[in-house]
Amino acid sequence: MKIVRRVLIAIVGIVAALSFIVPAGFLYLARTAPAAVRVVPTDLKDLSTSPASGQNVFFSGYEFEVPWSDRDESKTELDDRPPMHSAWICFQSGLKLFVAASPREAEAPDYEALRRVHEVTPDKIHYWALFQGKDYREMVLLQLKSNFLLGVGDLRTGSNPAETGIFNIRSKGWKGFQYGDPQKRPDELRLRLYSDSSQVDIVLLQGGYYEPGGVTQPEINFIVQSLRNSADEFGHAHGT
Repeated sequence: MKIVRRVLIAIVGIVAALSFIVPAGFLYLARTAPAAVRVVPTDLKDLSTSPASGQNVFFSGYEFEVPWSDRDESKTELDDRPPMHSAWICFQSGLKLFVAASPREAEAPDYEALRRVHEVTPDKIHYWALFQGKDYREMVLLQLKSNFLLGVGDLRTGSNPAETGIFNIRSKGWKGFQYGDPQKRPDELRLRLYSDSSQVDIVLLQGGYYEPGGVTQPEINFIVQSLRNSADEFGHAHGT
């Protein structure tokens, strides 16, 4: 009986210790989260579009315009292999665009799921809530946010564009997020856009761009507002 009693006491002690240690561990992870994970989406203050005439870009049923006329066709590359279609669009100024488009997949995060993930911050994780069995959902969302932003840029070296801002963006038939504030001129600016049937990612690489001010918000808005998916437009036109 003494042995059984000691085992029970040991089990109770371990459970009690874990009930304190596990929440403390989660709280430590939340409090030491990278700076980009602490950023939440905000609305753009500048919704204007560039007055430039622009050039059309067509690939794999997608179309958009860019507000620059110095495209370097010798360095432009298109990859139409399904399921993801991509393109490298280069300009003589040193600016580069990478575009990837794919059909929406059931297991991939959609706009609403990504919005919920982005709205979570470490400040919303509290020790006593974890101790009481709460806030674990937020902790999972916070980890998902960290994992997603790893794909946007390096979270540890300060080179993640999301650290300078995450912004809500939308146009006719599209909604999503912009990672990076062009006024702070990060080397990369990223866009993630969703339509009813498609997902499009656009990366603006301006590390070698000779324009001192870099890409501007009106120029980004120009691209977003011009984005079209011929398949979506065909479907809407026919009431499908």
